[in-house]
Order: sequence, then structure tokens, then C-alpha cells
Amino acid sequence: MAMDHEETKILWPPTCHGRWIAPEYEEGLVSVIIPTYNRAHRLIETLDSVYIQTYRPIEVIVVDDGSTDNTADVFAGWQAENSDDPSFRVALFRQENRGAPTARNRGAIESRGEYLDFWDSEDLMHPERIEKQVIASQRHKADVVVCDAIFFQDQPGDMEQVFPHGTEIELSASGGDALEACSLGAGWSTLAPFFRRKVVREAGPWRESLTQTDDCEFNFRACICADTVAGLSSVLVFMRAHTEPGCMSSDRSEKALSSRIEAYTAIYDNLIKSRRMNPPAQSVLYFLFAEAMTLALKQDYRDVALRACRAAITLTPPDRRLRRIAFRAYLTLIPRLNGRRVIGVTKILRFANEMAHAVGLKRTAPSSGR
Repeated sequence: MAMDHEETKILWPPTCHGRWIAPEYEEGLVSVIIPTYNRAHRLIETLDSVYIQTYRPIEVIVVDDGSTDNTADVFAGWQAENSDDPSFRVALFRQENRGAPTARNRGAIESRGEYLDFWDSEDLMHPERIEKQVIASQRHKADVVVCDAIFFQDQPGDMEQVFPHGTEIELSASGGDALEACSLGAGWSTLAPFFRRKVVREAGPWRESLTQTDDCEFNFRACICADTVAGLSSVLVFMRAHTEPGCMSSDRSEKALSSRIEAYTAIYDNLIKSRRMNPPAQSVLYFLFAEAMTLALKQDYRDVALRACRAAITLTPPDRRLRRIAFRAYLTLIPRLNGRRVIGVTKILRFANEMAHAVGLKRTAPSSGR
């Protein structure tokens, strides 16, 4: 069961805005919140994809995070050309450059929608996205509705890498349980989930100290506070695959990997605080920390790798003795060896772990009954 509003406040990170969203809303209104930083050349295409939605009413809240290009002029021109629909309204707010999570918080605070949709200023929506997710939310009484997503280079459909976030939930027998659904899709992009205002208010602000993995942390927190998550096995989100300046998703710097560790640690702490730690969530967190450790070792960021390694040990089940031994070995090796040499040891230990697991399965296999 979801926590009540007063209980959820123990999960909230601070926000520089000093306030959070009000409970009042306009019934049926969807608030699309778009942070942007120097994306004037992409913004119009994104706004067009929201404008052609088959659903109304919609409000679009663009938060300019201290852009140094002509974002404000581009927005003003688009607004002037698309101001004839009273059920579609747009607004621009400006702030000094503080990062996407801070901009999303400002947009949420200014919103008035029954539903909140956090978007990015270079990505595109399927024309029926909002309508389908609103219908799914109402039909399943879902606080969060998640759809599938796909990368594109120049236009939707030119790449085949699909992220089946919604499909995984829809096909899962436990898909109605919010936290288990989120554990299935720990890698949800920012754009796949669609929220009722109630659950965003209870989950609290986006964690503004994060430069990467802020969506994963927020999604887990929202699912701690939600009753039900629904999944749609439809590609309704088109994410631009690019490496333009300011693209944080492809950042592998020490600061970015430290942000990952901070996000995963916050998820762990909130699961403990809310008494919602369960085997699926524990398993997902273990793999997230282990992946972060491997990435840090490849870059030879030893302090980051050590933090991830210690967390992975904590999350390793007691019966996985070889895995525990391996991570304790890493604690000794990481300060002494460079990252590549530790990676070599990792491959050996991973192979040994897999063999031990296979042998264990063979030994405990049921007899044929003869």
C-alpha cells in the first residue's frame, strides 16, 4: 500500500525553490513540463509533437535553465503562431543554470494539471501518447502509466533499439504492484512514465544534486508512493540519439558516475525508510551498483568503484557466498591495481560464479521419478 502524504515527506530531497506542488488541480488537464538548455534548434519540433496530440486540455510549461542561445525568441515566435486553441496553453519560465532536476521542479510547482508529464526539449511524442496514457490511468486506476520508447537519429523509426518498459509491466503477473513494476523497469527513461498529480506531490521534488540517473531515483520514489502502475505495450516515446553538448545520458565522467552512486544510495535509503525493500528491488539495486562499479573501474575512478563495491556487498544475498567473496576481493584489489587489471579479475570471478551456479542447479535438479 502507498504511504500517506505526511509519511512520504521523510523521502523528500530538498529543493532550492523552497516549496512543492499544491494539491489543487484542473480536472483532466495534462501538464507537460519541458526543461531546456541551449536547445533552440530542437525546441520547435518538440513543441509541435505536443501540439498535435489527440488529447485536450494540455498546458505546456517550458523552463529555460539559463540558456545562452535564442531559446526565448524561438519560444515566443512559436507561441504567437499557435495561440488559437484555448484548450492548449503554453508558458515559459526562466531560471539561472542549475540543471534539469531543478528546472523540472520549477515546472511542477507552476503546473495545474491533474496529470504531469516530464519531457525533454529534443524528443518527440507519438500523436496519441497522452490520450492513451490518460485512458490507461483511468481504466486501471493507475498512479503511473509507463509506455515503450525507442531511439531515433533523424526521424522516428530510423533506429530499431526499443525499450519495452511498458510491455514488461503489462506482461508481468505482478504488474499492478507499483514497486515491483518499477523494479522491472529500473532503467525507465525520463519520458516513459506518466504521473497522476497526487503521486508526484507525495513523492516530492526531483533530487537537484544529481547530474545523471535523476529519473531512476525519482521513478523509484514515485513508485514507493503509488498504489498501482500500468504498462502499455506501445512505442509512444521517441528519444533522440545524439551526443550534442549538454547531453548527460552519455556522460561517463567521474562526476556523472558519482551521481549514479548517489542516486542508487538514495533509492536504497528510501526503500529502507518506507519499509518497502523486497527481493526484486534488492536484486535490481545490486546489479545497478555492480554495473556502476564496472564502469568506474574501466575509467580507473577508484573512489567511486569502492563506494559501489561496498554497496553491492550489502545487497548481496547471504546464500551467494562466492559473490560476497568476490566483492571482498575487489575491496582489496581496487586500491592496489589499476582499473583494467581489476576488470580482468572480475571476468575470472564472474566465470567461476556462473559455473558454481550451474553446478548447483545440476545437483539440485529434480529426479525423473524412476
